[in-house]
Amino acid sequence: MRLLRLQDVEIGPNDRVFHHARLRALIVWLAGFAAATTFFLHAYTAKWPPGYFFGSFLLLFLLLTLKMVTARFHPSNWLVRRNETGIYVQYRSYLNDQLPADDPSVVFLSFGEIASARLVKERVETPDPAKPGATQTEYLRYVDLELSGDPAPLADALQAELGEQAPSEKRWYGTSSTLYRDYPVTMSAPASVRIHWDVVPGAQKFLDALRPYTVIADPASLTQDNSGVISPPRRLPLHKSKRSGFDMLHSLTDRCPALKMNRPESWVPS
Repeated sequence: MRLLRLQDVEIGPNDRVFHHARLRALIVWLAGFAAATTFFLHAYTAKWPPGYFFGSFLLLFLLLTLKMVTARFHPSNWLVRRNETGIYVQYRSYLNDQLPADDPSVVFLSFGEIASARLVKERVETPDPAKPGATQTEYLRYVDLELSGDPAPLADALQAELGEQAPSEKRWYGTSSTLYRDYPVTMSAPASVRIHWDVVPGAQKFLDALRPYTVIADPASLTQDNSGVISPPRRLPLHKSKRSGFDMLHSLTDRCPALKMNRPESWVPS
């Protein structure tokens, strides 16, 4: 096991790369932009004032989610890289590429250090913010890697990642910092690494690539009932500002399922 900086990862021509889909995110974003344009045009031509409200709200949301599209076209958009000797796993979210580049953010595991791997499917029940008293279901996929070596260095690195603070950046409205609450790699057990698999190719392709080198265990299914727990959706932004309306926007996105996308954990002017 080796902990590496992103720039120290050895990239080979035969690497198998698993990354977040680019074209899909771009199409969804462009569709939203087209919808916002349609609202404005209809409001102007048909004298329909609500179109300005819906168009403005959608346009603001698109501006806030633009990073989630552009980040997918950066070189840091990958979760796992497989080469001839093992796999690189990037435990820092591709959305947090503004964090210090000198910090370790990748772990290399040789095939001999992976005792087994399995697919884990999780069904999560959470309150539906759009319908009081109702619940909504989310289906998640993970890949669990059972390690044969000492997992302590990786566990310490993951804990340190949780404590990372975003650097301040100058904006037209002042100085702020943004951190996305997205942690794709966790320790599901003392010697087991859990990778949240929302990338392409799919988890089964990754497990097939590992099959010649390790044991592929039977898939596991989990059910988590959070229907009585009120908590913010995973990876959505929490904006805080005394000089803006982002707190109101955060409240609105919590109540609208259609807006449940990745959003920053903190937005703190200084």
